[in-house]
Amino acid sequence: MRKGRQDKRPARWARGMALALLGTGLLIGCKPSDPPKPTDPYAGGQSYPWTGKADASPRPLTQGRNYLSDLSYSSASNAWGPIELDKSNGSQLPGDGQALKIGTQTFAKGIGVHAGSTLTYTLNGNCSTFSATVGIDAEVGARGSVVFQVYGDDTLLAASGTMTGVSAAKVFSVSVKGVKELKLVVTDAGDGIAYDHADWADAQVSCEVLPGADVTPPVAPKSLTATASSGGIALDWADNSEADLAGYRVSRSTSVGGTFTVLTTTLLTVSAYTDAAAPQGVPSYYQVVAVDKSGNASAPSSASATRPQPNTSLGRAKLQSLDGGPFADRLVFSRIGSLVSPPSNGVHDRATLRITNTGSGALQVTGLPITGAWEVDPKLTLPLDLAPGKTQDVQVVFKAQGTSPVGKVHSGTLTVESSDAAAPKQVIQLAGVWQGQSESGQEPSLEEIVEGGFGFQTKFAPGGDVNQEGRVAPQGDEVIAPYWQRIDAAAPVTVQQLAAYHTQGDAATLKWFTKGDTDGPAILTQAGIDGQSVLPRKNGTNDPAVATFSPATTFGFRVDSENSDATLNDQNADRGNGCVDPCGQHVRFFKARDRAGQIMPGTYLLIMDYSGINYDYNDNVYLIGNLKPASILIDVGLTPAGGQFTDPQGNVWFSDRDRNNYALFTPNTAKNEPDGGPNTALDILGTTNDTLYRTYRGNVGSLTPRAINFDIPLENGPQTLRLHFADLAHTTAGKRVFDVVAEGQNVLPNLDIVQQAGNGNTALVKTVNVQVTGGALNLTLSASVDYPSIAGIEIVR
Repeated sequence: MRKGRQDKRPARWARGMALALLGTGLLIGCKPSDPPKPTDPYAGGQSYPWTGKADASPRPLTQGRNYLSDLSYSSASNAWGPIELDKSNGSQLPGDGQALKIGTQTFAKGIGVHAGSTLTYTLNGNCSTFSATVGIDAEVGARGSVVFQVYGDDTLLAASGTMTGVSAAKVFSVSVKGVKELKLVVTDAGDGIAYDHADWADAQVSCEVLPGADVTPPVAPKSLTATASSGGIALDWADNSEADLAGYRVSRSTSVGGTFTVLTTTLLTVSAYTDAAAPQGVPSYYQVVAVDKSGNASAPSSASATRPQPNTSLGRAKLQSLDGGPFADRLVFSRIGSLVSPPSNGVHDRATLRITNTGSGALQVTGLPITGAWEVDPKLTLPLDLAPGKTQDVQVVFKAQGTSPVGKVHSGTLTVESSDAAAPKQVIQLAGVWQGQSESGQEPSLEEIVEGGFGFQTKFAPGGDVNQEGRVAPQGDEVIAPYWQRIDAAAPVTVQQLAAYHTQGDAATLKWFTKGDTDGPAILTQAGIDGQSVLPRKNGTNDPAVATFSPATTFGFRVDSENSDATLNDQNADRGNGCVDPCGQHVRFFKARDRAGQIMPGTYLLIMDYSGINYDYNDNVYLIGNLKPASILIDVGLTPAGGQFTDPQGNVWFSDRDRNNYALFTPNTAKNEPDGGPNTALDILGTTNDTLYRTYRGNVGSLTPRAINFDIPLENGPQTLRLHFADLAHTTAGKRVFDVVAEGQNVLPNLDIVQQAGNGNTALVKTVNVQVTGGALNLTLSASVDYPSIAGIEIVR
């Protein structure tokens, strides 16, 4: 049992035993429920949840140092009464804290909280550094155990590790350059919240508020209403009138004072929202805030409603697409040529909708009106009666013989009219892609398939062309991710092939492979006859091309000969077509956005094109779920080109010069160091990953300035880096000094590895947070003494 936790677990055991004895009727001489004693008010781990509201007139940031206790938070929640400004958390009542004290040190400024707390502050990119001294408040003695976490725009910037009542205070000094929202979180370290009084002492941000910077939030949305029905809870509110309004954010909680979960990760641009996932039979509490283009958020407007429980005493119509497509209320089709003489291709011109009566009474289907280029075939005799538990399949056929008024994509609807009192008219969207001939330059585009056909709002190349001749450069919602990991290790990765538009008759095979290998097992193979179709079938069957797989480690994807790791692909054809290095990006990944434009968590669109053809990236399109990009691990100076090694934790690192001899750095003549290759017997202190630190790079010869630059393709936005250093040439401070500039910001000025690591041959790891722009991470190391030196670059995902 770890020191500092002795008071929590026995208390839990005692409570559990008391409950067990009460359940048997044996009281054994103790009272059934003893409240905490007044002299020990923090025992027992009870929770008194509190949620703060943003100020209607927030206190703005000022130039220089800003104590957080003097600022207005955007939101706040706490598990043991209200947070306390410039005091410890105290007990459940406001203002009952004491002076902030960690160990023997007392602090005049700061915020006292409790495990289970979250504080958010709007910075709007105006601040450079967050700092605080953190620890368990002395009012609980040696007890308690917590973890302090600092987030910037939902990216973890720093964490304390587990701290107990006997832990020394820790000092945070965290870069928040470019951060719009700062979030401070305290967790219970996984063992309950008893005695978990935590102090953000001297918490402050250093800011450079530009003259004229917008720090004024919009007004709170007005006239918010929440209307419940069996289909969900509909929110509606009046439009805000601010000229710089960016949109609205909606959050839901299970209690009026509970933690609110954001439902709209992308700002809404309309003043209405339907929460179709609201729980049934219990109240749902909502907050809606307005956000302007500077990131300022209004005070929240609140409303609540209770979604009714379904009435199963009558007939209920449940609709199910047997295609298994991404959206349950949308059927997607494709066909080629005329109805009289179509080609012999397999096409997805027929889909089945299943109606199931899930109620306890009879269901009558009274109408199936359909619009657009579709028919119900065979026709059904209506009205149609379904007993409880019975089903009826409705087959819908796509009959288009030409383009629609707006191009190749047709749209329509099928409405299921029934006696279901809760949903008497359920509308199914219909979308169909038509082309005059197989291939022959008449295939639908990627956007026509994914956006027009399936209804995703993913952006591929806004205002541009997805064709970059295979260059590794992100566009739109693209993420640069050669390798992946499962989000939920207990669940498989899911795959459905949405489209195949390549050589008719060819069967495409999707595989996965372990990072470090180049091939692996097949996930699914599409039927060759369906080489020009949406929703192709699995080879050898009439079933949709759907599959799952469960990799145990970091993995990549392979479609026939094309890989998710661009360095493994043939790049000669790319260069012949005009690609400027780095090339080989034939398998690409984009965040999946649903029809409301919201990012679908853990879900990506894999698009690909065979090397050197036309780079339209519609050859094979897959929807993949339960995965996240893996960290990008670069061993600087590792030889040979394309070299790799596996660290003690099983992570595979690749050289900064790939197997095609493309270097991520300039000048590309910078030496592999040390001269003569790595000393494999050298013990690097402060790490178990000695191999990483035995090579490095930075010597650029006689060039001036003595600087090395890395350009690593990466999607725009906030990124966390871990930079790895070890000085193998010096053991005395002052012999090697250099700046590390990331995205134009000097994040590590005058870095002296020996001075900070404490010696030569000693690992030094620096975590920095940057805002990537221009589709590539730019790092420049520039020396004032000797040459710069870096051993590893880790882009944390």
